[in-house]
Amino acid sequence: MKNEFLSKVFRWFGLGLLVTFLVAIYVSTNINLLSIIFSTGGYIIIVILELFLAIYLSTRIYNMKSSTAKAIYLGYSALTGLTLSSIFIIYELTSIIWIFLASAIIFAIFSMLGKSDKFDLSNYGIYLAIALFGAIILEVINLFLMNNTLNIILCVVVLGIFVAYVAYDIQKILRRYEPTDNMAIIGAFDLYLDFINIFLRLLQLFGKSRD
Repeated sequence: MKNEFLSKVFRWFGLGLLVTFLVAIYVSTNINLLSIIFSTGGYIIIVILELFLAIYLSTRIYNMKSSTAKAIYLGYSALTGLTLSSIFIIYELTSIIWIFLASAIIFAIFSMLGKSDKFDLSNYGIYLAIALFGAIILEVINLFLMNNTLNIILCVVVLGIFVAYVAYDIQKILRRYEPTDNMAIIGAFDLYLDFINIFLRLLQLFGKSRD
C-alpha cells in the first residue's frame, strides 16, 4: 500500500513539474507577459503569492478539501513557471535540458536512498532546516556584498542540502503514510520544492548562458 501511495505522490510531483515548465516555456515566448512579470513589479507580487500559497498549503493541509489542496498545488506550480520563464531567455535550451536530466538523475538516486531501510534520516530534519536557514541568510547578505566566490560556495551548500532533503522527504512521506489525496499532495509539494531547487542550483553552477 505504501508503494502505491508513493506512486501517487510521484504522479502529482510529475504533474506539478509539467505545469511549471509548460507555463515557463509559453511565457518565455510572449514578450508582453515577460514585460509584465519582470518590468512592472509583477515578479515581486508572484513571489509573495508563492510564499503565501506554500505556507497556507503546508499549515492547512489537514483542514482543507482535497480539491482545494490540488488547486493550490497546481496554482503554485503555475506561478513558479511564471518566474522560471526567464531561464529560457538567459540560458541555452540545450543547457537547460541537460541540467534538467542531471537533476532528475540525482533526484532519482536520492529517492531510492530514501526508500532504503539502511538509512534512517528522521533525526536529521532539524539540522537540514538550520543549515538551509543559515545559508539563506548568508545569500541575502551576499546580495549586498556581491562576492562571487561566496555565491558559488553557498550555491553548492544549498544544492547539497536539497539533495539530502530528497531522501529525507521520501522517508517523511513513508513515515506519515495516510492513503488520502491531501497527504499525496503535500508529499508531492515537498519533493517538487526539492527538485526545483536542485535544478536551479545546478543551472546556476553549470548553465551555459546565451551569447
